[in-house]
Amino acid sequence: MSPGSSSYLNDLTLWKLKIVAEEYGIDVSNLKHKRDFIDKISSRNLTEDQVRLALEKAKLKSQESPEEGPRDEKAITAELEAIAEKPEGSPDLPKKDRVTVERNIDQALLMRPSFFEIDSANESVWSKMILGDFNEAMRLNHEARTKVLASFSAFQVYSVAVSIRAAETLLSNLADEKGPLDSNLKTALAEAKRAFIGGNPRSREETLNELEVLAAGAYKAFMEKNEKAEADLCALLGDYESFGTRTEESRRLMEIAGQAKRVFNIAEYSRLVNKAREGAEKAKDARAGELGRQLKVVSAAVEEAKEVGVDTSAKEQELREATDAYQGSSFSKAMQLMTAVERAVDIAHLDKLRNREVEQKQVERVNTTIVTYAPDLQEAAYYGMDVQEGLLFVNNAKAALSNKDIVAAAKFARRVKEIVQPMQKDIDHMRVEKGVIKHVNEARCGKCGKESLYVYPNNTQKCMECGHSFSLVAPPTLETLAEAEVATPKSEGNTAGAGTATQVPADDDEPSERKAQTRTLRGQKKS
Repeated sequence: MSPGSSSYLNDLTLWKLKIVAEEYGIDVSNLKHKRDFIDKISSRNLTEDQVRLALEKAKLKSQESPEEGPRDEKAITAELEAIAEKPEGSPDLPKKDRVTVERNIDQALLMRPSFFEIDSANESVWSKMILGDFNEAMRLNHEARTKVLASFSAFQVYSVAVSIRAAETLLSNLADEKGPLDSNLKTALAEAKRAFIGGNPRSREETLNELEVLAAGAYKAFMEKNEKAEADLCALLGDYESFGTRTEESRRLMEIAGQAKRVFNIAEYSRLVNKAREGAEKAKDARAGELGRQLKVVSAAVEEAKEVGVDTSAKEQELREATDAYQGSSFSKAMQLMTAVERAVDIAHLDKLRNREVEQKQVERVNTTIVTYAPDLQEAAYYGMDVQEGLLFVNNAKAALSNKDIVAAAKFARRVKEIVQPMQKDIDHMRVEKGVIKHVNEARCGKCGKESLYVYPNNTQKCMECGHSFSLVAPPTLETLAEAEVATPKSEGNTAGAGTATQVPADDDEPSERKAQTRTLRGQKKS
C-alpha cells in the first residue's frame, strides 16, 4: 500500500477500519489497538481507491437497509470498551517520552484560551455593518477570523491536556485505593499521551475519547461499588442495633465519609466506609459475646428456679430456641427469647421465695457457693489465669445479697460454680507446680484405684485422675464458712496458708461416704 493510502488509514475511525477489513477478508478479530488494525490492513497492499470503494459500498448498503442505520456514538463507545477489555502488551511510554509529555501538558495547561476578544471583534464588525462601513467590516472580520482559528487551535491543545491530566489523576487515586490499575486503562492513557505529542488532531480526539470513556467507566464502577457498600452497611447497622450493638463510632465515620464524597475525595470516602464496616463488625462480635454470656446467665436462672420447685419445662423449650437462634446468628431473636425467659422464671422464682424456709435455704446455698469458690478464683488469679468473668459474678452475687435480691444472687452464684468447676484441674496443676499440694505416696484412690492422690493443707485429699475428694477432718459448718476470710496469696512462701483457706468440697454423688467418715472420726475422738 502506498504511503498516501497508509496516511489515509490513520484518519479512519476503528469501525471504518473494520469495514475495510471485512470487505477484503482480513481477520482482525484478535486485534485491540488501532495501530494493529492499520498494520494488518496495510500488509494487504490495498490502494486508497480500494479503501474508499469499501467504505462507499458500506454506505450504500446502509442506505438500502435504513433500519440498520449508521454506527452511532453508543456503538462506537461499546466497541472501544470491548477492545479495551482485552489484555495488552507494554502500556508504558518510554522514559524520554514521559518527560516530554509531562512538560508539554504542564505548558498547555498554562495557556488557557479565551474567546472574549473574538466576541468583542464580532460586535465591532456588526457595528460597521450597521453604519455602512463595509470595507472596515471586512477588515475587522478577517482579523476576528484569524484570531478565532488561533484560539480554537490553542483550545484543542488545552482541552486534550486537561482531559489527560484529569484522567491520569483520577486513575492514580483509584489505584491508591484499589491497587494496580487494569492494563487496558494504562494502555488508553499511554495512547492518549502518544497522540498528544505526535498525533494528528483526529488521532488525538479518538484516543482521548477512548481514555475518557474508560476512566469514567472505572470511576463509575468504583463509586457504585462503594455506594452499594455504604447502603449495605446502613442496613447492617440497623440490624446490629436491633440486638443492642453500639454503633455510634461507625455512624460517625459514615458521616465523615459522606463529607469526603461531597468534595470528591474518593480515596478517603472508600477508606472511611471500609473502616466503619470493620468497626461495626468488631462491635457486633463484642455484642455477640455479651449475648453468649447472658445466655448462660439465663440458663442458670432457669436451673435455680427449677431447684426451688418452679415448673420450667415450657421455658426450657424457649431457652433451647434462643440457643438455636444464637448459634444461627439470629441475635435479635435470641435476645428477645432470653429476655422473656429470664423475666418469667425470675418472677416464678421470687414467688417461691415467699416461703421463708425456701428463702433461707436459697441464701445458704448462695453463701456456701461464694465461700467455697471465691478463694479458688482468687488463687487462680494469683497464678495468672483468666478469671475476670468469675470474679465479676462473685461481686455481683455479693451485691445482690446485700440488696436482698435473692433471685439475682442465686443465678450469679450458680454461674460462679459453673465457671470454677471446669477450671479445677488447671488450678490443681498450678498448685502442684507451686508446691501447694503434695502427692501421697503409695496411696490409691478409693474410686478409680490409681496412685494419684494429693493432699491439701487442710488435710483434704483429692484424686487428680477422677476428681474424687474426701476430707480427714469434720466438714466446716455454715457459720465457720461464713466467717472464713477470703485471702489472695501474696508470695510463694505463704501458699500453704492460701491452700488452707481453699475448701475443696466432696463429690456431690457421695454424701453418704463423707458422713460415714465424719462419724468414724467423731467416734475415735470420743474413745
